[in-house]
Amino acid sequence: MSDDYENLRVTDEDGVRRVVIDSTSKMNALNRTMIDELTDLFAGLETDRPRCLVITGSDGLFCAGGDVLDIGNANAATPSEGFRKGAAVLHDAMLHLHQAEVPVVTGVNGPAVGAGFSLALVGDYTVASEGAYLQYGYPRIGLPGDGGSTYYLPRTVTRREAKRLVLLNEKVGAEEAAERGLVTEAVPEDAFEDRLDEVVGEIAEGPTVALGRTMRLLDESSANDLPTQLAAETQAMADAASTDDHIEGITAFAEKRDPEFTGE
Repeated sequence: MSDDYENLRVTDEDGVRRVVIDSTSKMNALNRTMIDELTDLFAGLETDRPRCLVITGSDGLFCAGGDVLDIGNANAATPSEGFRKGAAVLHDAMLHLHQAEVPVVTGVNGPAVGAGFSLALVGDYTVASEGAYLQYGYPRIGLPGDGGSTYYLPRTVTRREAKRLVLLNEKVGAEEAAERGLVTEAVPEDAFEDRLDEVVGEIAEGPTVALGRTMRLLDESSANDLPTQLAAETQAMADAASTDDHIEGITAFAEKRDPEFTGE
């Protein structure tokens, strides 16, 4: 993982890796350089795993979509080639994040549109500021969606609701997003940072390996039949049983005290 990103501010503290989107493009838009940086960042999670990853935006902005002029035209003979290359690299990043099995919290503190919508949905737990909103966004520029949006959306809300959000391209405020299941909770703007830190801190104190594997099991459950899912659960239980956190959990249970997990 590089410490010198142009579009991301990354800090590590108390096992929490905090990623602040601070794009060189307007409205914190996702540009080609940021896609490369996200790929590098997420790939690094597989070997240098924090206890929790939190993604939020700078200056009251989350990510208002992709910088389509940059992604569609940079070093490409046609827009089709440009978007194919951009989407392929972004999808490598999203696969790295999925495979890392790190609990992810997204703090939506402003517009989350298009690629920003996709990044918001990737959170296992999503806190939204009351001034924020989510919008699928892609139909406005005649595109179907990327960044895992069509994977995560129908797993976050019903298939019928997912199609409504796409077809009508609705702008959904934070409170309504919480009511409709798009985000976990909506909080007042002046309480956003404190609540985000509270959620992240609690997750970071948990059994990281077990939590990360459970998030992956839940994401993949709708694509599996029962025998496949049970086999995945069996392997996950066996893997987690060899962790220090499992030993600590059992010891604490026997000693009738709260466990002190280390994430290992």
